[in-house]
Amino acid sequence: MEGDARRERTLETCPEAMRVACEALAASPLAILVLDDDLRVTECNEAAHHLLAGTDPAGKVITDVLPLRDPETETSGARDVRHSGVASLNRLVRTHPTPRRGPRTLCLSLFPLPPGQEGSGLICTIADITPETADTGTDPLRRLAAIQGEVGETLDHDTTCAELADALVPGAADTVVIALAEHMTQGDPPPLTPHDAEPLCPIACSGAPEGGQVWPLDQRPFAPLLAAHTPRATDTEADPGWLDAEPALKRLLRAAGAHALLAAPIMREGTVLGLLLLYRGQTPGPFSDEDIALVEKVCGYTARCLDHASRFHREHTIALAIQHSLLPRQPPTGAALDIADLRLPGEESGGGWFDVMPLSGARTGLAVGQVTGFGVRTATTMGELRTAGRSLATLDLQPGELLARLSRTTATLARDRSAAQRESGRLRAGCTYAEWDPLSCEVTVARAGGPEVLVVRPDRTIDTVGTPEGPSLGGPAEPIPSVTVAVPPESLLILHTPGLTDDPAEVPGLLRRALERVPDSDGVDARALCDELSALLTSHPRTIEAQVLVCRVMAFPRERVATLALPDGPQAAEAARACCEQHLRVWGLDEEVRFNGQLIVSEFAGNAVRHGTPPARLRLILDQALTIEVSDTGGNAPLLRHAQEGDEGGRGLFIVSQLADRWGTRYESGGGKTIWAEVDPPEKRDGGEG
Repeated sequence: MEGDARRERTLETCPEAMRVACEALAASPLAILVLDDDLRVTECNEAAHHLLAGTDPAGKVITDVLPLRDPETETSGARDVRHSGVASLNRLVRTHPTPRRGPRTLCLSLFPLPPGQEGSGLICTIADITPETADTGTDPLRRLAAIQGEVGETLDHDTTCAELADALVPGAADTVVIALAEHMTQGDPPPLTPHDAEPLCPIACSGAPEGGQVWPLDQRPFAPLLAAHTPRATDTEADPGWLDAEPALKRLLRAAGAHALLAAPIMREGTVLGLLLLYRGQTPGPFSDEDIALVEKVCGYTARCLDHASRFHREHTIALAIQHSLLPRQPPTGAALDIADLRLPGEESGGGWFDVMPLSGARTGLAVGQVTGFGVRTATTMGELRTAGRSLATLDLQPGELLARLSRTTATLARDRSAAQRESGRLRAGCTYAEWDPLSCEVTVARAGGPEVLVVRPDRTIDTVGTPEGPSLGGPAEPIPSVTVAVPPESLLILHTPGLTDDPAEVPGLLRRALERVPDSDGVDARALCDELSALLTSHPRTIEAQVLVCRVMAFPRERVATLALPDGPQAAEAARACCEQHLRVWGLDEEVRFNGQLIVSEFAGNAVRHGTPPARLRLILDQALTIEVSDTGGNAPLLRHAQEGDEGGRGLFIVSQLADRWGTRYESGGGKTIWAEVDPPEKRDGGEG
């Protein structure tokens, strides 16, 4: 701190030091540009002018003066630096070739200027570190190595084709065009039709003359070489035979301003994947045998890259289809919950999931998880974990206990997978589980390697629940803590996977920006917030997919809840029946539901008196189904058994299981237990709603 202050005082109080510093920056061999908040260049030194080949960058956006291969990513990164105030150092970026220069590798750094000062924005420094091996001369091996070093950096068809086109210009040709077979562009397997019957789609072009046509409207001239699987070169002067037979090709060369053409099929295991066209206009002479041999090797290498990209694309598509089929079609809603979900795709997709599970007592379980990896196996593993979590939720476990059991299930899956496929890698997964209780307006959260749950309060302030992070799923067998907090009605609970942002600390800021775009009305609509998050993040490239679950929570209507403290004695069942009959009539439930409800409360109340520990309490809840609960402070749960003909008892819970659509036992966090049953209305049983 003292050193920083000393330097600031030196520059402020010593004009000579400031002058020397400015002169040093101006004369630096490192290109230095000053950018404003809109990323427009306001100042630059002489080295920057030289790097930009004499172009005046003043007033232009940085991505307009530098032909970057991925301008969207660099623009997003620059804005992140401006918003976060954290410098980005020594990023390697690639450029497209220009008429004057070939593709370059640049080392780019961004530094934020202090806020509140004139000219605030960013300082951008650029160093050209293009390898000297780019100048490969006439050595075929060096030329091939240089081209291969430029191609195949991603598993994307379009990017691979663009990289190849840029790598061949201007060293091998003045203009390069790459077209792919239609099945490649659509991610389909190769067709069974002849190669000349499948259309070719131009994907990438480099060095095209302005206004010049470089792709034929008629592809018939290339059918023979595609069928023969061999490249062919022609020159307007030395080899006019092919051109005389194909006037359309001759017109194309003239339109492209070229005197020589080299066409080569891109093949993989006997299948045509595409076509490579190289034109020479300014470069004298035809294509030599050495050029043809080099292009054949380049096409072979490119075919492998494209084949890998196709396999990845097909597996990616299958994994997404599996993932989509294993996720909830439509999250359930109730009287106390409004839910919206958002999926943001990434390069690694298939492992994210969410779930919304109705629980007893009008509660709702919310889960968001992520399996590390991508592809079909990751998607199926995700489906297994989601199914296991949903099954555990039906046991009415506390969130921490549920995740602990899910972690043991994950470890078992990992062992089975390793044994079957002889892999030693550990299955890595994380999950955040929350349980919303609309009667107490409390949420209980546990985390097993998952992000924190955020709460957006009605006044739009953002808090976290404050849940300690437990070990990831499949990790050490340690207790996973749970935290229960009160949440005001009309708040939003936000659960998400780690891929939402690169830095978890950025998530609240992202939510604030999204909330600013949501209309200020009575509460924040969950769907509207998801839409704004999508608008903010869709253009931002991400490696890992993200799942977001937004839940607007509400208090349960009090007029649809009834409670009664049960007396300790034989009169408990009578009091429970009377309470049930009274409230079910007020709620307008039909005679069948009322009759079944009275039988159930009689059995529950009798069990509480005979086997429970007082005090006991009856609670009736009317949501999408009628819920009947009897709680006591004892810890012994009733056990359903099938009574024999000579048994005098043991039939009560069997009768309950026949009358109720769902029933079970849950242990309360504060001690005691609750026996519950749910009875659906007749229209739901008959296949109506729900």
